[in-house]
Amino acid sequence: MNASSLLTWLGGTLPPLGALWLVYRLALRRERCFSYNRALLLLAPLVAAVLPLLPLPALPTWLVSSGTPSAALPPILLPTLTASAPVAVAAPDWSWLAWAYAGGVGLLLGRLAWQGWRLHRATRRLPREARPVYTLAYTGGQLPTSSFGRTIFWDDTADLTPTEATSVLAHELAHVRQGHSADVLWLEIWRAVLWPNPFAHLLLPALRLTHELLADEAAAHVPTPSAPAEVATPYPALLARLALRGVVGVSYTALLQPFTFSFTLTRLAMLQNQKPVRRWKQWLVLPVLGGLFLTACQSASDQPAPNAKQASTNATDEMAPPPPPPPILTTLPHAEGDEDAANHIYTYVEQMPHLPGTNGMGAIVKQIQDNFVRPAGPFQEGRIFASFTVNDHGSVGDAKIVKGLSVPYDKAVVAAIRKLPRFEPGMQSGKAVTVSFTVPIFFKIEP
Repeated sequence: MNASSLLTWLGGTLPPLGALWLVYRLALRRERCFSYNRALLLLAPLVAAVLPLLPLPALPTWLVSSGTPSAALPPILLPTLTASAPVAVAAPDWSWLAWAYAGGVGLLLGRLAWQGWRLHRATRRLPREARPVYTLAYTGGQLPTSSFGRTIFWDDTADLTPTEATSVLAHELAHVRQGHSADVLWLEIWRAVLWPNPFAHLLLPALRLTHELLADEAAAHVPTPSAPAEVATPYPALLARLALRGVVGVSYTALLQPFTFSFTLTRLAMLQNQKPVRRWKQWLVLPVLGGLFLTACQSASDQPAPNAKQASTNATDEMAPPPPPPPILTTLPHAEGDEDAANHIYTYVEQMPHLPGTNGMGAIVKQIQDNFVRPAGPFQEGRIFASFTVNDHGSVGDAKIVKGLSVPYDKAVVAAIRKLPRFEPGMQSGKAVTVSFTVPIFFKIEP
């Protein structure tokens, strides 16, 4: 992947990641569908990274509206067109951007590795107690009560009653059982990979809040029988009291899942919220993903200007070879009761339309080639499919783009087709008829 492709990919991750983030932020953040929100936040960067890479250039042809039924046979495919374009102008050297991107990725991944090493060094000598499912490490006040991986770091200097300790332990155990540390590492890696995308930096705080809400929900439903002389503290009150202590750790604690994580007011509000989840908000993701998918289909063939390092680079427009000849007579289905053969659109007839004084399709291709004027600006690589008809009077009409490359190139192709002179019309059963053609053009730069 060169620098130009890298920039295109990074730009392509911005709309899907931004759209999914806004769905979470505006619609789902205050809903009690915590597991759903967690899955959305974890999958959002993956969707954003993969969507711009999907090979979807042919999909828009399914979506193009047409005046003919979908069951019709495709129009006749013109033979190969080869047209020499002007010499490509050398584009700016953007390779430094690729190095800057790689440096940012390396810096963030290095910071993550440094935090992991510091956490390991700070906790490796803590006394530990192996228990089913997890390991309990006593911090002696060096770290707040928190968890990482399958280890729960327990601040044994905290002033907690047995009932309160049971609730706090249940909270941290929920983090361990649900694998929240792996989630954090997953998004940390994606934040490094997508660091130029601002939405990539918003996912991790949202995921941490979702983790705390999941753990709060689990801890609030754990039975905590009190001792006879002990007054049980409600879980929300316990959360508020411990949050007021405001424990602040060193940098490596960013990997931990501390009980006194921020967003205390939000956590308390969600503990008191008993409203049922509004399911329609969860379904919002489907139309958003559908819109993103269709948008990617429309723009998948748009390629940035290539990095032409040599001033003598040749750009050519090539068209795929035609398919095998279709049957001698094929027509598009027409409305019932329509008796005028001139109104039928044929894809192949006994005598195909041709330019005056010529015979065969090569002259049509040559004329389109002569008419085509490459738009100003950087050369673009990609594929265009255009269609047009030659009516029973020999006039060219209905020129349109079936699958485009970019607005300037699409307009240039349509303009070249509209400049075609009057044809000798196609003949079927001795009558002049309308015939449809398709022009597939492949733009590329030859090394």
